[in-house]
Amino acid sequence: MTTHRLTQYHLCEEALKLPDLRQALYDEGAILMRDVLVNLHGEAHKARRRVEGQLFRRAYFRRLEMEVLPALMARALAERAEDEHLELKSLAYDLMLNVSLLFAGIDRQAGTQAEAKALSDLLVRLGQAATLGQYTGDQHAAVVRDIEAAMEEFDRLYLQPSKARRLAILQSAQSDMSDSLDREAAQSGHPDDVLTLLLRHQQALDMDDAGLLREVAFFYLASAHTSVHSIVHAFHEIHSWAEQSGRSVQALAKDQALLQQCVHESLRLHPSSPESWRRALAPHRLSDGTEIAAGDQVIIELETANRDTDVFGSDANSFNPLRARPPGRNPSGLSFGLGMHVCIGLNLVAGTIVRDEQALDETTHQYGSMTVILRELIAAGLAPDPDRPGVKDAESKRDTWLAYPLIRAS
Repeated sequence: MTTHRLTQYHLCEEALKLPDLRQALYDEGAILMRDVLVNLHGEAHKARRRVEGQLFRRAYFRRLEMEVLPALMARALAERAEDEHLELKSLAYDLMLNVSLLFAGIDRQAGTQAEAKALSDLLVRLGQAATLGQYTGDQHAAVVRDIEAAMEEFDRLYLQPSKARRLAILQSAQSDMSDSLDREAAQSGHPDDVLTLLLRHQQALDMDDAGLLREVAFFYLASAHTSVHSIVHAFHEIHSWAEQSGRSVQALAKDQALLQQCVHESLRLHPSSPESWRRALAPHRLSDGTEIAAGDQVIIELETANRDTDVFGSDANSFNPLRARPPGRNPSGLSFGLGMHVCIGLNLVAGTIVRDEQALDETTHQYGSMTVILRELIAAGLAPDPDRPGVKDAESKRDTWLAYPLIRAS
C-alpha cells in the first residue's frame, strides 16, 4: 500500500470528486464515526443524504439567521453581562451547543446552567472522536475510554428521553392519518430536526439503535464542534486585519457582505480539518500521471491547497477578504470538500455565494451562521484581550485554539 500526498489545488479538487476514493479520515474514531453520514459511501451515502437533506432548506436557514441565532446570542451575552473577562471559545461553545441541540433533536431535560455545562462538556468529549486521527499525545487509550463513557451518558441522559418524546408525537400523528391531507397536516407538527427524520426513516435506512446513537451524536458534534474553532479563527483574523489596515471593526460588522467575505477567507486559511483522507477502492490515474492502486491511501492537503499561489495569488498565505475570487472556485477553497462528500451544512455555516453576474438580494440572501455570530460579537463590543493572548493546541495537527480571552472594548 502506498500513501499519496496531494498539495496542488487542481489535484486535490480532482481527487475529491473521484467516486472510487472512500472517506478514511475518521477511521480512527470509528467508535462514534462508523457508518455516520460523512463516512458512508456509494448508495448507502446517497440514501442517508436524501433523508437528512430534507432539513437543509432555505426557509429553515433564514429563520435560523433572522430569529434563532440573534436570540441565542442575546441570551448568552446577557448571562455574561457582569463578567469583566470573557473567553471566546467558551462563549462559542455555549452558543453552538444550543444550535446543535435544536438541529440534532436533543431536548434539554432541566434547562439549568448546570445542565448546559454538562452538555458542553459532553460536546467536547464526543469531539475527540473526530480528531483521533490527528491526535499526537500519549493518552490514546484513555481518550477512547472517555469517548465511550461520553456516548453512554449522551444516550442515557439525553437521546433516550428525546427519542421517546418524538416517537410519541409520530405515533399520535400516524393514528390521525386517514387521507393525504390529514397526513400533511399531522406531519407539519413534527419537530424539525435530524432525530425526527431518522426515526421516520429508520427502517428504510436499515439503521439499528446503535447506528441512530452514532448519527445523532455526530450531528450534535458536527453542528457545533467545527463551528466553534472556525468562529475563533475568523474573529482573530478580522481583528488583526482591521488593525493592520486601519479599518473600523464596528463599521465592518455593519457591512454583512464584507463580513461574509471575511468568513470565507478565514475558512480558506483555516479549514476545520487540514487534511482529507481517502482510501482507493479501484485503480485510478490522476491528471498529472500519479498512479493510484486499489487500497492506496490518498491524503488531500486541504490547508496547503487552499494556499496555492497559482489559484489564490502571490499573497495566498495572507488574510485578504478583498481578493478576487478565482473563476469557478469557492471563495473558501476546498474547506467544505467537493463531490459526493461536499459538506451538507455548507450554506448553514458559510451562507450562499453571490456569483459575479448576480446582485445580492437582501430579502433572500443567506449570510450563514458564522457571519451572524461574528456580527453580534463585534456589535457587543467584544475584542481580543491584549494582556491575555489566545493559546493554541500544541498536541494536535489541527490549527485550533485552546483559549481566546476577550475584553469589552466598548
